[in-house]
Amino acid sequence: MYRTIVALALASALAACDPASLSSSGDSGIGTGAQPLIAEPEAVDGGGTVDPDADPDPDNLYTSELKNASADLTVNEMTFDPDTGELVFNNLPFDSNQAVAGENVYTRNAGASAALAGTGFDAYRNAAGPNGGSQYFAVFRRSATGFSQVGAVGSDRYLSFGFGGAAAQRLDGDGALPDTNDSYVFTGEYAAVRTVVDDTTGTRMEYVSGVSLIDVDIQDFDVSGAVEGLIVSREFFDANGVNIADLSRADFLSLATAEINFDTWTISSSDASAVRSDGEVTQTGSWSGLFAGPNGEEVVGIVVVEGQGPVGIDPATGDFITQDVREVGGFIATRP
Repeated sequence: MYRTIVALALASALAACDPASLSSSGDSGIGTGAQPLIAEPEAVDGGGTVDPDADPDPDNLYTSELKNASADLTVNEMTFDPDTGELVFNNLPFDSNQAVAGENVYTRNAGASAALAGTGFDAYRNAAGPNGGSQYFAVFRRSATGFSQVGAVGSDRYLSFGFGGAAAQRLDGDGALPDTNDSYVFTGEYAAVRTVVDDTTGTRMEYVSGVSLIDVDIQDFDVSGAVEGLIVSREFFDANGVNIADLSRADFLSLATAEINFDTWTISSSDASAVRSDGEVTQTGSWSGLFAGPNGEEVVGIVVVEGQGPVGIDPATGDFITQDVREVGGFIATRP
Protein backbone atom coordinates (compact mmCIF):
# COMPACT_ATOMS: atom_id res chain seq x y z
CA MET A 1 0.00 0.00 0.00
CA TYR A 2 2.90 2.31 0.68
CA ARG A 3 5.00 3.40 -2.24
CA THR A 4 8.07 5.58 -2.24
CA ILE A 5 8.01 8.56 -4.58
CA VAL A 6 11.09 8.86 -6.76
CA ALA A 7 9.55 11.57 -8.90
CA LEU A 8 12.80 12.98 -10.19
CA ALA A 9 11.21 15.00 -12.95
CA LEU A 10 8.80 16.64 -10.53
CA ALA A 11 11.55 17.27 -7.99
CA SER A 12 13.78 18.81 -10.64
CA ALA A 13 11.02 21.09 -11.78
CA LEU A 14 10.22 22.16 -8.23
CA ALA A 15 13.91 22.59 -7.40
CA ALA A 16 14.07 25.27 -10.08
CA CYS A 17 11.73 27.37 -7.95
CA ASP A 18 13.69 29.23 -5.29
CA PRO A 19 12.11 29.38 -1.83
CA ALA A 20 11.63 32.81 -0.40
CA SER A 21 14.74 34.85 0.24
CA LEU A 22 17.28 33.03 2.40
CA SER A 23 19.87 35.26 3.96
CA SER A 24 22.94 34.30 5.98
CA SER A 25 24.27 35.77 9.17
CA GLY A 26 27.55 35.84 11.00
CA ASP A 27 25.92 35.73 14.43
CA SER A 28 28.00 33.34 16.47
CA GLY A 29 25.77 33.22 19.50
CA ILE A 30 24.30 29.83 18.67
CA GLY A 31 27.27 27.63 19.57
CA THR A 32 30.42 26.08 18.18
CA GLY A 33 29.63 22.37 18.08
CA ALA A 34 32.56 21.48 20.35
CA GLN A 35 31.76 18.26 22.16
CA PRO A 36 32.27 16.83 25.62
CA LEU A 37 32.98 13.10 25.67
CA ILE A 38 29.52 11.97 26.62
CA ALA A 39 28.46 8.39 26.01
CA GLU A 40 25.50 7.13 24.02
CA PRO A 41 22.23 8.41 25.53
CA GLU A 42 19.63 6.18 27.10
CA ALA A 43 15.95 6.98 26.79
CA VAL A 44 14.48 9.01 29.62
CA ASP A 45 11.22 8.12 31.34
CA GLY A 46 8.26 8.29 29.01
CA GLY A 47 10.25 8.57 25.81
CA GLY A 48 10.87 6.46 22.77
CA THR A 49 8.00 3.98 22.86
CA VAL A 50 4.25 4.29 22.60
CA ASP A 51 1.75 2.21 24.55
CA PRO A 52 -0.15 0.28 21.84
CA ASP A 53 -3.27 0.45 23.99
CA ALA A 54 -3.07 4.21 24.52
CA ASP A 55 -5.56 6.52 22.87
CA PRO A 56 -3.42 9.20 21.16
CA ASP A 57 -4.47 12.82 21.22
CA PRO A 58 -5.60 13.57 17.64
CA ASP A 59 -4.54 17.23 17.98
CA ASN A 60 -0.93 16.46 18.96
CA LEU A 61 1.61 14.37 17.09
CA TYR A 62 5.12 13.52 18.34
CA THR A 63 8.08 11.72 16.79
CA SER A 64 7.78 8.92 19.35
CA GLU A 65 4.56 7.94 17.54
CA LEU A 66 6.23 7.46 14.15
CA LYS A 67 6.82 3.97 12.79
CA ASN A 68 10.19 2.55 13.87
CA ALA A 69 10.74 5.56 16.15
CA SER A 70 14.16 5.81 17.79
CA ALA A 71 14.11 5.54 21.59
CA ASP A 72 15.91 8.88 21.98
CA LEU A 73 13.19 10.88 20.19
CA THR A 74 11.66 11.63 23.57
CA VAL A 75 9.75 14.93 23.13
CA ASN A 76 6.20 14.39 24.42
CA GLU A 77 4.88 17.96 24.76
CA MET A 78 5.51 21.34 23.12
CA THR A 79 4.09 24.72 24.10
CA PHE A 80 4.56 28.21 22.69
CA ASP A 81 3.60 31.56 24.23
CA PRO A 82 3.08 34.12 21.41
CA ASP A 83 3.08 36.97 23.93
CA THR A 84 6.56 36.22 25.29
CA GLY A 85 7.95 34.26 22.34
CA GLU A 86 8.99 31.48 24.73
CA LEU A 87 9.03 27.92 23.40
CA VAL A 88 9.12 24.81 25.64
CA PHE A 89 9.88 21.20 24.75
CA ASN A 90 9.17 18.61 27.43
CA ASN A 91 11.00 15.36 28.24
CA LEU A 92 14.52 16.28 27.12
CA PRO A 93 17.40 15.88 29.60
CA PHE A 94 19.92 18.65 30.24
CA ASP A 95 17.99 21.35 28.41
CA SER A 96 17.41 23.41 31.56
CA ASN A 97 18.85 24.36 34.91
CA GLN A 98 17.99 21.18 36.77
CA ALA A 99 17.94 23.06 40.09
CA VAL A 100 15.04 25.24 38.98
CA ALA A 101 11.79 23.55 38.02
CA GLY A 102 10.14 24.62 34.77
CA GLU A 103 13.13 26.37 33.24
CA ASN A 104 13.29 24.33 30.04
CA VAL A 105 12.61 27.46 27.98
CA TYR A 106 13.86 27.99 24.43
CA THR A 107 14.39 31.49 23.06
CA ARG A 108 14.66 32.76 19.49
CA ASN A 109 18.13 33.16 18.01
CA ALA A 110 18.13 36.13 15.66
CA GLY A 111 21.22 35.18 13.65
CA ALA A 112 20.15 31.66 12.74
CA SER A 113 16.52 32.75 12.28
CA ALA A 114 17.65 35.14 9.53
CA ALA A 115 18.77 32.12 7.52
CA LEU A 116 15.21 30.75 7.64
CA ALA A 117 13.62 34.06 6.64
CA GLY A 118 10.79 33.50 4.20
CA THR A 119 9.90 30.06 5.55
CA GLY A 120 7.99 31.40 8.53
CA PHE A 121 10.22 29.31 10.82
CA ASP A 122 12.53 30.67 13.50
CA ALA A 123 15.59 29.08 15.10
CA TYR A 124 15.72 28.61 18.87
CA ARG A 125 18.22 27.63 21.58
CA ASN A 126 17.51 26.39 25.07
CA ALA A 127 18.00 29.31 27.41
CA ALA A 128 19.78 27.43 30.21
CA GLY A 129 21.55 24.13 30.61
CA PRO A 130 23.77 22.44 33.19
CA ASN A 131 26.24 24.97 34.62
CA GLY A 132 24.76 27.63 32.35
CA GLY A 133 25.59 25.73 29.16
CA SER A 134 23.24 25.10 26.23
CA GLN A 135 23.11 22.02 24.05
CA TYR A 136 19.79 22.03 22.18
CA PHE A 137 18.91 23.60 18.81
CA ALA A 138 15.36 23.92 17.50
CA VAL A 139 13.16 25.24 14.71
CA PHE A 140 9.56 26.32 15.24
CA ARG A 141 6.67 27.88 13.36
CA ARG A 142 3.08 28.81 14.19
CA SER A 143 1.01 29.27 11.03
CA ALA A 144 -0.19 32.76 10.11
CA THR A 145 -3.79 31.69 10.72
CA GLY A 146 -3.02 30.16 14.11
CA PHE A 147 -4.58 26.88 13.00
CA SER A 148 -1.40 24.82 13.57
CA GLN A 149 2.19 24.85 14.77
CA VAL A 150 5.23 22.59 14.42
CA GLY A 151 8.66 22.34 16.00
CA ALA A 152 11.75 20.13 15.93
CA VAL A 153 14.74 19.91 18.26
CA GLY A 154 18.12 18.16 18.41
CA SER A 155 21.34 18.22 20.41
CA ASP A 156 25.09 18.29 19.78
CA ARG A 157 25.87 17.15 23.33
CA TYR A 158 26.43 13.48 22.53
CA LEU A 159 28.82 11.35 20.51
CA SER A 160 25.75 9.91 18.76
CA PHE A 161 22.56 11.58 17.52
CA GLY A 162 21.46 12.18 21.10
CA PHE A 163 18.04 13.22 22.33
CA GLY A 164 15.54 15.22 20.31
CA GLY A 165 12.16 15.04 18.69
CA ALA A 166 9.43 16.96 16.92
CA ALA A 167 5.81 17.93 17.46
CA ALA A 168 2.95 18.88 15.13
CA GLN A 169 -0.13 20.41 16.73
CA ARG A 170 -3.62 21.32 15.57
CA LEU A 171 -4.71 24.47 17.40
CA ASP A 172 -8.04 25.27 15.74
CA GLY A 173 -10.71 23.34 13.82
CA ASP A 174 -11.07 19.61 13.34
CA GLY A 175 -9.15 19.59 10.04
CA ALA A 176 -12.03 18.12 8.03
CA LEU A 177 -11.66 18.81 4.30
CA PRO A 178 -14.69 19.87 2.24
CA ASP A 179 -16.36 17.05 0.33
CA THR A 180 -16.87 19.08 -2.84
CA ASN A 181 -13.53 17.96 -4.31
CA ASP A 182 -11.78 14.64 -4.13
CA SER A 183 -8.17 15.82 -4.33
CA TYR A 184 -6.07 18.73 -3.08
CA VAL A 185 -2.55 20.10 -3.38
CA PHE A 186 -1.02 21.76 -0.33
CA THR A 187 2.14 23.87 -0.68
CA GLY A 188 4.23 25.42 2.06
CA GLU A 189 7.52 25.48 3.91
CA TYR A 190 9.79 23.08 5.78
CA ALA A 191 12.58 23.50 8.32
CA ALA A 192 14.72 21.03 10.25
CA VAL A 193 17.67 20.53 12.54
CA ARG A 194 20.43 18.14 11.43
CA THR A 195 22.69 16.32 13.88
CA VAL A 196 25.93 15.48 12.08
CA VAL A 197 28.16 12.87 13.72
CA ASP A 198 31.47 13.83 12.09
CA ASP A 199 34.21 11.27 12.66
CA THR A 200 36.91 13.96 12.50
CA THR A 201 35.48 17.05 14.25
CA GLY A 202 32.77 15.67 16.53
CA THR A 203 29.01 16.09 16.63
CA ARG A 204 27.60 19.37 15.34
CA MET A 205 24.24 20.90 14.50
CA GLU A 206 22.99 22.33 11.22
CA TYR A 207 19.71 23.77 9.91
CA VAL A 208 17.76 22.89 6.76
CA SER A 209 15.03 24.78 4.90
CA GLY A 210 12.85 23.63 2.04
CA VAL A 211 9.57 23.81 0.12
CA SER A 212 6.82 21.29 0.89
CA LEU A 213 4.38 19.87 -1.67
CA ILE A 214 1.68 17.58 -0.27
CA ASP A 215 -0.84 15.75 -2.50
CA VAL A 216 -4.09 14.61 -0.91
CA ASP A 217 -6.79 12.34 -2.38
CA ILE A 218 -9.66 11.96 0.07
CA GLN A 219 -11.40 9.25 -1.98
CA ASP A 220 -8.40 7.10 -2.90
CA PHE A 221 -8.31 3.56 -1.46
CA ASP A 222 -12.12 3.77 -1.06
CA VAL A 223 -12.31 4.48 2.66
CA SER A 224 -8.83 5.49 3.79
CA GLY A 225 -7.73 8.30 1.49
CA ALA A 226 -4.13 8.90 0.48
CA VAL A 227 -1.46 11.51 1.19
CA GLU A 228 2.08 11.74 -0.19
CA GLY A 229 4.59 14.51 -0.75
CA LEU A 230 7.98 15.97 -1.47
CA ILE A 231 10.31 18.41 0.30
CA VAL A 232 12.41 20.18 -2.36
CA SER A 233 14.55 23.30 -2.92
CA ARG A 234 16.52 22.31 0.17
CA GLU A 235 19.14 24.67 1.59
CA PHE A 236 21.59 23.88 4.39
CA PHE A 237 23.05 26.17 7.08
CA ASP A 238 25.60 25.82 9.84
CA ALA A 239 24.75 26.41 13.49
CA ASN A 240 25.25 30.16 13.06
CA GLY A 241 22.89 30.34 10.08
CA VAL A 242 25.61 30.60 7.41
CA ASN A 243 24.58 28.96 4.15
CA ILE A 244 26.57 25.83 3.18
CA ALA A 245 26.61 26.55 -0.55
CA ASP A 246 28.13 23.18 -1.52
CA LEU A 247 25.03 21.40 -0.22
CA SER A 248 22.41 23.54 -1.96
CA ARG A 249 19.71 21.22 -3.37
CA ALA A 250 21.90 18.18 -2.73
CA ASP A 251 18.80 16.00 -2.31
CA PHE A 252 15.05 16.02 -1.78
CA LEU A 253 12.80 14.24 0.70
CA SER A 254 10.21 11.76 -0.49
CA LEU A 255 7.18 11.22 1.77
CA ALA A 256 5.64 7.88 0.85
CA THR A 257 1.89 7.32 0.54
CA ALA A 258 0.06 7.36 3.88
CA GLU A 259 -3.58 6.83 4.83
CA ILE A 260 -6.05 9.32 6.30
CA ASN A 261 -8.11 8.65 9.41
CA PHE A 262 -11.33 10.48 8.59
CA ASP A 263 -12.58 10.27 12.19
CA THR A 264 -9.69 12.37 13.48
CA TRP A 265 -8.34 13.86 10.23
CA THR A 266 -4.88 12.57 11.03
CA ILE A 267 -2.32 10.99 8.69
CA SER A 268 -0.83 7.58 9.41
CA SER A 269 2.92 7.20 9.81
CA SER A 270 4.63 6.19 6.57
CA ASP A 271 8.12 5.94 5.10
CA ALA A 272 10.33 8.95 4.36
CA SER A 273 13.62 9.02 2.47
CA ALA A 274 16.28 11.44 1.29
CA VAL A 275 16.94 11.00 -2.44
CA ARG A 276 19.81 12.41 -4.48
CA SER A 277 19.27 13.77 -7.97
CA ASP A 278 20.58 10.51 -9.44
CA GLY A 279 17.85 8.57 -7.62
CA GLU A 280 20.04 7.07 -4.88
CA VAL A 281 18.32 6.85 -1.48
CA THR A 282 20.81 7.99 1.15
CA GLN A 283 18.73 8.34 4.32
CA THR A 284 15.54 6.66 5.49
CA GLY A 285 12.95 7.24 8.17
CA SER A 286 9.29 8.13 8.58
CA TRP A 287 6.75 10.94 8.60
CA SER A 288 3.19 11.72 9.68
CA GLY A 289 0.82 14.66 9.95
CA LEU A 290 -2.48 16.31 10.84
CA PHE A 291 -5.03 18.40 8.97
CA ALA A 292 -5.91 21.67 10.70
CA GLY A 293 -8.42 24.48 10.44
CA PRO A 294 -12.23 24.55 10.30
CA ASN A 295 -12.15 23.37 6.67
CA GLY A 296 -8.83 21.57 6.49
CA GLU A 297 -7.02 24.69 5.27
CA GLU A 298 -3.62 23.41 6.48
CA VAL A 299 -1.65 20.21 6.81
CA VAL A 300 1.12 20.11 9.41
CA GLY A 301 3.61 17.27 9.68
CA ILE A 302 6.88 15.95 11.08
CA VAL A 303 9.72 14.05 9.36
CA VAL A 304 12.73 12.07 10.58
CA VAL A 305 15.44 10.60 8.32
CA GLU A 306 18.79 9.03 9.23
CA GLY A 307 21.75 7.76 7.23
CA GLN A 308 24.78 8.93 5.28
CA GLY A 309 24.00 12.56 4.50
CA PRO A 310 26.04 15.09 2.51
CA VAL A 311 28.19 17.45 4.58
CA GLY A 312 30.53 18.92 1.95
CA ILE A 313 32.31 18.45 -1.37
CA ASP A 314 35.58 16.55 -1.84
CA PRO A 315 37.75 19.02 -3.81
CA ALA A 316 39.76 16.19 -5.36
CA THR A 317 36.81 14.28 -6.81
CA GLY A 318 33.88 16.69 -6.72
CA ASP A 319 31.82 14.01 -4.93
CA PHE A 320 29.84 14.65 -1.78
CA ILE A 321 31.55 13.95 1.53
CA THR A 322 29.07 12.07 3.72
CA GLN A 323 28.73 11.44 7.45
CA ASP A 324 26.13 9.90 9.74
CA VAL A 325 23.24 12.37 9.88
CA ARG A 326 19.86 12.55 11.57
CA GLU A 327 17.43 15.19 10.29
CA VAL A 328 14.34 16.03 12.35
CA GLY A 329 11.98 18.55 10.80
CA GLY A 330 8.47 19.76 10.22
CA PHE A 331 6.30 21.45 7.61
CA ILE A 332 3.15 23.53 7.35
CA ALA A 333 1.40 23.61 3.97
CA THR A 334 -1.82 25.26 2.81
CA ARG A 335 -4.31 24.63 0.01
CA PRO A 336 -5.77 27.23 -2.35
